[in-house]
Order: sequence, then C-alpha cells, then structure tokens
Amino acid sequence: MFSIIRDFFLQFFNPLAFVSVVLFVSLFLIKKKPNTAIWFVAICLVIIAVFGNSYFSTFLTRSMEWRHMPNQAMAKADAILLVADGTFVSDTPRQRIEVGEEADRVLYSAMYYQQKLAPVIIVSGSSIRANSAKTLLMELGVPEDAIIVQADSSNLREDISQSLQIIDEKEIKSVILVTSALKMDRTMFLLRESDLTVTPAPTDYQVTLSDWQNLTDWKWQKIITQLLPTSTAFDQTFTALWEYFGLAFYRVKAIF
Repeated sequence: MFSIIRDFFLQFFNPLAFVSVVLFVSLFLIKKKPNTAIWFVAICLVIIAVFGNSYFSTFLTRSMEWRHMPNQAMAKADAILLVADGTFVSDTPRQRIEVGEEADRVLYSAMYYQQKLAPVIIVSGSSIRANSAKTLLMELGVPEDAIIVQADSSNLREDISQSLQIIDEKEIKSVILVTSALKMDRTMFLLRESDLTVTPAPTDYQVTLSDWQNLTDWKWQKIITQLLPTSTAFDQTFTALWEYFGLAFYRVKAIF
C-alpha cells in the first residue's frame, strides 16, 4: 500500500504532470479569477520553455554526467556490480529480450567480464530488470555460474543495500560499478560508507563531447533552430533534476 501511495504522489513531481494539473485547475478559474488563471498559464509556459529548452537540458545533464568520466586503464576488481535497467522481458509480441538506452550497462558489464577485469558479475535490480539483464549477459557470452542475481529491490537504495549483503557474504573487497553516468554520483554516494574499493564505470552518456562543443559554438544558425521546447529535452531535464533531488535527499538524510 505504501508503494502505491508513494508512486501516486511521485507522479506529480514530473514537470509535465505538474503543468497538466495547473492548466486543468486554470480552466475552473477563468471566469471567477481570470488574473489568477493567467498567472497559472504563464507559469506553465515558463516551465515548458525552460525545461524543454535543449540548451538548458544539455547544461543540466552534463553537470551531473561528467562528474565521473570513463577510465581507459580500468583496474581489475573482485566483481562487477551491475545496477540493471533498460532490458525488457520477452513478453508477447516480443520474441526475445529487448533493449533500451540504459541497457548499455549490460553491454559494458559483459565487455569488462570478457576483458577479465573481474571473475563475477553481481546483477542488482527488480525481478524483471535483473533476470532480463542476466539473460542478455548469457546471450553475450557470460557463463551462468559467473552471474549472481539480486532481484529483490524496487529502488536504487535497495539495490545497493541488497547488493552489499551479497558482497559481504562473498568477502568481495573491490567492485567495478556499472550504471548510467547520470545516476553514478547518487550510486557512489550510497556506497560511501562501505569498505569497498569502487571503480566507477559510467555508461549511457546523453551528452557527448561533440554535443557539448556544438552547443557552445553559439552559432546563430543553431540557436534559432533550437529555440522552441522539445519533448526529448523536457524528459532529459526531468531525469537530471530527479538525480539532483535524490542526491540532495540522501545528503540531508545522512546528516540527520
């Protein structure tokens, strides 16, 4: 019941949901309080214009993603800790495991294993995410006995908590942490109090060096074609803001 209540309220933190609710309320205020309705509509337009702007979303995403950059000379570790996401089960009409953007994590984990950087991969996530990631790893050539699945978590905090229990049981001292670059800082923060030696291995970058250089060229031809908001930029902004809010929540909670 708590998870249902939590999910119900969390949906209102989505900027698009917030804008929709405010516009809906504004419809009932047009006749009785037109000035208030105008202000509400203006606020919605500002949110859409700012959050949906490609420049704003790119700057915000880069500020979080580039905190941990890939290490070309990756050191060996006792295990690879894969925070699974981006894989979809072979539910009808899918004929096999399918992948989304965040499934880069699985591809990189398989690559690190094949490079013999670690002898085992710990796959952490919900039942669907973890087991579908395991299937994909096996299709990529990772043997089943080299995969440990933790499939009892519903959020990142539980991912790390449950994984640490396995790590303690197996007496693992060092891990290569594989997750999306945008989520790496928050994940590293949750591992701060462990005695593990953690090597961050971020994947799934939304902002590349080329993207950044093109954006900061400030050529008028590019600027005038990126003035209006887009749904892609809007979603990217929300994802980055969610990471900032989550990290701030963990930091405040750690103090108290």
